[in-house]
Amino acid sequence: MIAKFSSIKLLLIALTLVSTSIYAQKSTMFRDSTTICKEVTSKYFNAYINLEFDTMMPMMHDGISFQDPTAKFVFGGKKIEGKINVYENFKTSYASIIKMKQETIRTIFSSNTGLFEINLVWKLKNGPDKIITINMPLIVVLTIENGKVIRHRDYGDYNYFIEQYNNQIKKED
Repeated sequence: MIAKFSSIKLLLIALTLVSTSIYAQKSTMFRDSTTICKEVTSKYFNAYINLEFDTMMPMMHDGISFQDPTAKFVFGGKKIEGKINVYENFKTSYASIIKMKQETIRTIFSSNTGLFEINLVWKLKNGPDKIITINMPLIVVLTIENGKVIRHRDYGDYNYFIEQYNNQIKKED
């Protein structure tokens, strides 16, 4: 009976040590991944807000995709895939944007995902002499793979955009 109890006790100790070791290993992987994620996604995000697409390009994974599904009925919301296509999309689709500035509400960095919840103020050209200013909430979610951004998703409340755009256009008339 004592030998049986000792065997069970040894087995429980061994299982505890193995599970502790696995947890410690996963914890280190999580910490390392999160640290890299924060560094890469923060640099990429800042370049994005500053409209520095040339700076973003080396941080893009060859298989990157970009999409803003919340812009479907405003700007199309089409998914763009591939490093060159995403880069060219930013260069052309954002050409009328003069400046973007964010007020950060919250950031989350966990494993391989960086999330930026912001209030975005952006100015865009509307014709040769008119500048429109939009102030709207936006969430940017960036996912990395092998130290580069592989997935970029924007989620905005375009109700703000439509209302502000229409109000500023009406002032022209």
